[in-house]
Amino acid sequence: MTKQVANVQLMQKMNRLKVLDYVRRHPDASRSAIAAETGLSLASITNITAYLLETGLISESGVESADRVGRKRTLLRFCADRYATVCVVIEDRVAQVLLTDMEGTILSTEQLTTKGLAMERVLQDITACIARLQQREDVPLVLAVGVSVSGIVLEDGQFLVSTQMKWKNFPLRQRLEEQCGLPVYVENVSFLRAAEYFYRLNNRGDSNMLFVDMENGIGAVQYYNGAITRGTLGEIGHTTMKRDGEPCFCGNRGCLEAMCNPKRLLRLYESASGEELESLSVLEQRYAEEDPHARFAVEECGSYLGMGLANLVSLFNPTAIIINTGDFTLCPALFDVAEAELRRRAYSALTTELVIDKVDLTREELVQGMAFYLCNQLFDLSCPHNVVE
Repeated sequence: MTKQVANVQLMQKMNRLKVLDYVRRHPDASRSAIAAETGLSLASITNITAYLLETGLISESGVESADRVGRKRTLLRFCADRYATVCVVIEDRVAQVLLTDMEGTILSTEQLTTKGLAMERVLQDITACIARLQQREDVPLVLAVGVSVSGIVLEDGQFLVSTQMKWKNFPLRQRLEEQCGLPVYVENVSFLRAAEYFYRLNNRGDSNMLFVDMENGIGAVQYYNGAITRGTLGEIGHTTMKRDGEPCFCGNRGCLEAMCNPKRLLRLYESASGEELESLSVLEQRYAEEDPHARFAVEECGSYLGMGLANLVSLFNPTAIIINTGDFTLCPALFDVAEAELRRRAYSALTTELVIDKVDLTREELVQGMAFYLCNQLFDLSCPHNVVE
């Protein structure tokens, strides 16, 4: 009898989470629409939404504007401000610690220096900052901490290596959980940007797309049949492009990140011309003016990027590649060279209908992607900190 009750309670929780997740992803949804999409009966939806309304996780947001006979359907919306999260964005010079609601709206921000500091010191400063944010009187209950890093992060949140931060094999998730007393989720920054693009900004109908992130290194994330593929690590930046190429922090030589990065672009120009340029925008201008040294630098780095993209096409056969221009936003010529190299190297049947789009995601959009990801974790049935009983 006890086992039967437990099974009923488990099923009830699963259905509540299913409804909550649907409302979160589809603002202003009606009960009948939720029933149609989830497969639950309208009676079950009525009971579940009554519970979620009582807990404050959803609210009624008005009635539909449909022009039809009969009673207008009441619409429901996720209450993002019911709880809070802390999003930590770690970069080579600074770390931002942001208090947000559960949709990524930023409520408060603190910025910490990371340049030249050991990981232990950075961790100590982040922990102190999280404690200060939690002590504010106007802050909702903080459910979790999300950490964005540029580097290899395994699926259990184990942090392995970051070329940008010059960190290796530091148990970031475990140490931060011990010190701040909250569940912590560590994720690769490219995955979080891809989550923001695919789940919030994307209006394409493609079932197989790649997101290539050119900020804080080079990462690649696959979106397949409505979900991001977690079985793909996406560290294209650490695939070898040249056997005896430039040294990379990971210990290898000739990695894509080592052969195509902003510093190398400027260094190649200086080596060829004897002139030091202050920014990629100046290099882009010189390229447009047909400066041969600028063309050499852009074509050298762009061709390696094109090789990397061609490899992705051969592996995944995507219908579209979305490139977050990131560190190279001020040098669009690099992407023209890369696309030409991609189409020259990849099998033509795979590129005939291939679409390549470029975006430039903001810090705010990264934080929104992190909040979306945190909600996914917290609303998962197996999460011990789940807010749904």
